[in-house]
Amino acid sequence: MTGCIAIEAGSLSKKYGERTVVSVDTLSIPEGEVLAILGPNGAGKTTLFRLLALLERPDTGWIKYSGAAVNVHDLAARRRTAAVFQRPLLFQGTVEENVGFGLRFRRLPRKEARIKVHATLELMGVSSLAGADMRTLSGGEMQRVALARALVLEPEILFLDEPTSNLDVHVRRRFREDLRRVVDSLAATVIIITHEHSEALTLARRVAVIQEGSVVQIGTPEEVFTHPHNAFVADFTGAETIWRGSVTSNEEGLCKVRTQAGLLVEAVADLPRGDIVTVAIRPEDVALAPLVTAGEAPTSVRNRWDGIVDSATQAGALVRVAIRLDCDPGTEICYGGEGEVISLITRASAEELAIVPGARVTASVKATAIHILAG
Repeated sequence: MTGCIAIEAGSLSKKYGERTVVSVDTLSIPEGEVLAILGPNGAGKTTLFRLLALLERPDTGWIKYSGAAVNVHDLAARRRTAAVFQRPLLFQGTVEENVGFGLRFRRLPRKEARIKVHATLELMGVSSLAGADMRTLSGGEMQRVALARALVLEPEILFLDEPTSNLDVHVRRRFREDLRRVVDSLAATVIIITHEHSEALTLARRVAVIQEGSVVQIGTPEEVFTHPHNAFVADFTGAETIWRGSVTSNEEGLCKVRTQAGLLVEAVADLPRGDIVTVAIRPEDVALAPLVTAGEAPTSVRNRWDGIVDSATQAGALVRVAIRLDCDPGTEICYGGEGEVISLITRASAEELAIVPGARVTASVKATAIHILAG
C-alpha cells in the first residue's frame, strides 16, 4: 500500500517564534490525487505547502515521498516536484527561455528541450507568445507561463500555491477552467493551496480544511461542504447561519433542538438528549414564502420560522436576505447568528415575494439540510 502513497507526513510542526503555525499529526496523499488544502488567510496553508514541497524544514516530524523519507537537502526528491507560487517567479527574457529554464539544468539536448517547451506552451494556450518578452505579458499570461515552466519538467508532484489569487475576476474564471482541464490530464499528484471554495470545488478530488495549522477535516468536496465536522468548517465552507442550542429529544435519528433564541429545530442527527450543539444552515437551503394565513395548509417541511426581512443585498444574480425571526424576548439578534437566518434566493424570487426590509415572511429548511454539530 505504501507504494501507492505519493506523500506522507507525521507529527509535523513548525513554529515562528512562540506561535505554532503548522501542527499536523498525519497526512496521506495517494498517487495521482488532486488535493486542495483549504483554509482562511493565516491558517498555515502556505507554511504546510513549503514543508511538503521541501522548501522549508519542519521543527519536528517527518515527510515521505513514495515511502522514502525526504528532507530539504534531498535534491533528488526535490527534482521530482515542481511548484507554482502566487506571484510567478519569472525572469527577464522570452517566454520560451523562461519555460525551458529548468530543462537546461537537466542537460536535455536543445532540440528535445525545444519540442517539450512548445508542446507545453500549446497545452497552456500560449504557444503564440513563445518569442514574447516577459515584460509585455498580462498577469494571466504570466501565470500560464509559470505553470508551463513547472509542467515542462513532468513532475511527479505538482504544488500550486493560490494559483489564481492575483488575477482579475474575469481572468481568474477562465484560468481556473483551463487549470482544471490541465490538472485532469496529468498523471501527477497535485496539491493546491487555496482559500477559495470555488477553486477547491472546481479542481480537487479531496479537500483538507486547515484551522490554526491543523487539518480539522479531510474528504471529498461533497463530504466536507455538506457534512462539516465542526462549526469552523461549517462556517468557512459556506454555512452562513450558525446557532447554539441543546438537544431536547432524539427519536429514530431525528433530533429536536431548542436554540438559545428559543427556536425549535428538527434535523437528521444522532445525538443524545441534553447535548449542547451547533446548528449550521447554508443560505441556499433556506426557502422563503409569504406567511401562511389561517386556513392555508402548511407544507411538509419540518422547520418553519416566521420573521421580518432585515436586509436584502444583491449578490450577483442572487439576493442575500437576512430574516429577523420571531424568537424569545430579550434575544440579542446578530447577523447570521442567534435569532436570524440568512437565505440566498434568485432575483426573480425576491421580486415575486416582494422581499424588502420590513416584509413578513416564513423561512423554511428541510430536516436533511440542517447540520447539527456536537459541541
